[in-house]
Amino acid sequence: PGAAPNLHWRSSACTSLLQTHMDSAQASALKKLISTLKEQPELLNEPSLAFFKDYLTSLGATIPAAKAAHTHGHDSAHDSHEHKHGSGCCAHEHESHDHGHDSHSHGHGHDKEQHGSEDEEEEPEEEDPELMAPDSDPPAEVGVAAGGEVSDADMDKAGEMKMAAAEAASGGDYAKAVECYTSVLKLMPSPLVFAKRGDCFLKLKKPNAAIRDCDKALESNPDSAKALKVRGMAKRYLGDYEAAQKDLALAQRIDYDDAVDGIQRFVIKRCADRQARAVKQKAKEAERAAKAAARRREEARREYEKQKEEEAAGGGGMPGGMPGMPGMPG
Repeated sequence: PGAAPNLHWRSSACTSLLQTHMDSAQASALKKLISTLKEQPELLNEPSLAFFKDYLTSLGATIPAAKAAHTHGHDSAHDSHEHKHGSGCCAHEHESHDHGHDSHSHGHGHDKEQHGSEDEEEEPEEEDPELMAPDSDPPAEVGVAAGGEVSDADMDKAGEMKMAAAEAASGGDYAKAVECYTSVLKLMPSPLVFAKRGDCFLKLKKPNAAIRDCDKALESNPDSAKALKVRGMAKRYLGDYEAAQKDLALAQRIDYDDAVDGIQRFVIKRCADRQARAVKQKAKEAERAAKAAARRREEARREYEKQKEEEAAGGGGMPGGMPGMPGMPG
């Protein structure tokens, strides 16, 4: 207070002197600044007025000391969130600060729960103990192209090979049956012989070889129930249940077989289970995406609130000022 008269006198002299060198708008703005400084001389300690403070000091003016900064720092002597307050006017800020801590704590717990949910692995498919390992043998011989003339001798020999193949297959010697059917295909290739050889390949646990033979049979006869059944079962043993169901369903429509019914029911159930898991997984992905979006919105909200608090704590500049100075209207 003792410095106020001295500051007042020099500020008035400064104003009178500057009015002769500036226009009315500039003089009016400076008057407003000086009027504000008369009421709050401690504002001269603001960094934005350092130039003016230096000028007044050079004229011999005494500048009031800056007031102690109002802090919300934590008391190092206490573990609690006790704050230093100059007056009751900070009660609202104190409540906001406490709320910020609560939100922070809650947010971390919530994020941990969400991340834990995201780390859940996809539900595994039930094990199928009857699956076969994919075979990688080179393709078997397919014989001559169908449609050529066959001699009586070749027809007789092919007939003998068919009987030998059937006998070997009925006795469980599927390797020999494959050899016999290959001999037949070299003489008289036909969709049925391809399908029967494919069936023997499947019995030898060579599903890919079986599929190749059935594909060959279906090229000539798309309605071969035998080829569709064998190929459908081969795909079932490779775990391609959807393709297996397609082949088996068509084969059963063409020529229903009780022996295939059980396999078809198994395949239908597997397809339904896969579809259910796919729907469930899609729902989980949608839920994770929604949670991630919610987290982003929450983080943006917190950042916005933090910026508002920082702006409020900084005062947003000086009140009633002059052009070019934040918070001071011109």
